Amino acid sequence: MMKNYIIVCLVCFLVLLAGGVTVVQQSSSLEFAFDNRGQYTGFNSIPSRYTPEMAQNAGYYVMSDSEVVANGGLWDDFLAASSQGKNTSLRMAKFYSEYGNSPFFADLFYNEGYYYLFDSSAKDLSGRPFKHLLTLKGKFGNPLRDSGVVVLANDNSLTFDLIMSGMVSSNLEYIKSIPEYQLIMFLI
Repeated sequence: MMKNYIIVCLVCFLVLLAGGVTVVQQSSSLEFAFDNRGQYTGFNSIPSRYTPEMAQNAGYYVMSDSEVVANGGLWDDFLAASSQGKNTSLRMAKFYSEYGNSPFFADLFYNEGYYYLFDSSAKDLSGRPFKHLLTLKGKFGNPLRDSGVVVLANDNSLTFDLIMSGMVSSNLEYIKSIPEYQLIMFLI
């Protein structure tokens, strides 16, 4: 019996080693932690040089030029857990060719009934709580094409057109009239 167990384990190890099976999950749950100034500390241990492959192997949701390139199922897992009221987290690694493929990280949390988003490139990492995660779709561009945005908001009546109009408007009064939201990502 023990001999069979060892053989099965050895075969599984060899299959994994050969790359026949890929097991992906976020390497660990992110810690919703803050320093004594109230700033999120989750980005403190990220190495300065990071590649999409490293992010994929770490089990992060990886995007390149706004397209999901690895571990896309983690987004669905996050949505499922948060919709059930479970505290959950997701690290997104975003790489943009226009910035020399330098990484930008975003940590998304659902914690005690609220969503929080922290961006590694932001100066203020104090975090604001939002009640809703909204996926809004519409048509945008020239020519018009199907587009979308994912945002955090406290007002669930926000629309795609309202957000996109605010992003391209130069009218400060109009921009201020839009309820507060935080952009997570564009959908292409």
